[in-house]
Amino acid sequence: MPFGLGWTNDDWLEELTGNITFTIPGGGSWCDQWRDPQNILYHIANTCFALAYVAPTNSNGELFMQSALIVGFILFSAWSWNSICAPDAFSWNFGFALLNMLQLFHAVYRLRPVKFDPELEEVYRNLFQPFKVTRLQFKKLVSAEFAQVMSLHAGEAYAMQNLTRTDRLGLLLSGKVNVMSDHQFLHPILPCEFLDSPEFESSRANVDDKFKVSIIAATSCRYLFWQRTALEYLFVKETYLATVVSTIVASDITTKLYSMNSKIVTQKGSHLDIRLPALTSSLGPRATPRVLRNQRAGKQQPSPPSHSTDLHGSRERLVDSPAKENNIARDKKYQQGKVPNGRLGDSRLQQEMEPLNELPSTDDLTTSGVESWLESSSKYHSCEIVDE
Repeated sequence: MPFGLGWTNDDWLEELTGNITFTIPGGGSWCDQWRDPQNILYHIANTCFALAYVAPTNSNGELFMQSALIVGFILFSAWSWNSICAPDAFSWNFGFALLNMLQLFHAVYRLRPVKFDPELEEVYRNLFQPFKVTRLQFKKLVSAEFAQVMSLHAGEAYAMQNLTRTDRLGLLLSGKVNVMSDHQFLHPILPCEFLDSPEFESSRANVDDKFKVSIIAATSCRYLFWQRTALEYLFVKETYLATVVSTIVASDITTKLYSMNSKIVTQKGSHLDIRLPALTSSLGPRATPRVLRNQRAGKQQPSPPSHSTDLHGSRERLVDSPAKENNIARDKKYQQGKVPNGRLGDSRLQQEMEPLNELPSTDDLTTSGVESWLESSSKYHSCEIVDE
């Protein structure tokens, strides 16, 4: 037959019990005689290949797969050299074994334990490890290419009010730092906290903004800082790392906001988020709890001078509220014996019947302000942790 399979003799019934061969195009024969099973090396090599191809897809599975392939190709090389004496088969299999060795060394190098200084190790464990950031990613973040580690002695300044530009982001590694506004203490900064997270977020649109507070070292400190340009360049390539850092910065800002609420209140007793720009300008003047106690006890103390609030500042001092003038005018009316409905009466009776003004709650305003500000000012979307 010119093509396909055919019988060698025309009388196929007579030759049915004889030798049967198959022909392929070109006149060649196919399997005139089957050979005996191959050497045990051949079967062990194929068993290694089968195990390699069913390995899991995680890091340990990759190491197992590369190791099994190396063993399989080496066994194939030995089988080719000793059993079938085929130098070409030996060369191919031995070359594949070398390639898989290189892949195995690379995988082991990537999985090597990356160690940091004790200070950086604490930062990684507390801030970045909960977000599944790998050690290699964190090592790139704190490398000398993007970050620098600096020291401060007690009394030295990280930033000066109205002088230092907000073009970097600092993270305290050790020591203690105080935040001051016009020589007035606002709050401390402890290790694993950002030094200038509010300023970094609020001044993204204008890098020429200045600090509205002074950040002074209370003890000997070490801190890690990134220049804004270097950090943004890294975030373009490492999008997940950018999302994690943005989330950590937002959490740090929120922590600082609520820590300030517990310390500074107005004369009405309401708490203020003084780190949020343009949020507290209508809530009244600032007063510390000591000033309020002295005023209630009858001690007259001059109120502190007012300062305007800048839109790009985060820890600036409060502004006087226009509502203060309305309160003063209302008090004068009561002192003159007038009540809001225009009738006159006994001053004592008027004082007894004077309704108590309910102070507006600032909880909803503060909460909504914090949430809206964080959503609008954050450059990246919130992070969703996916368990591997």
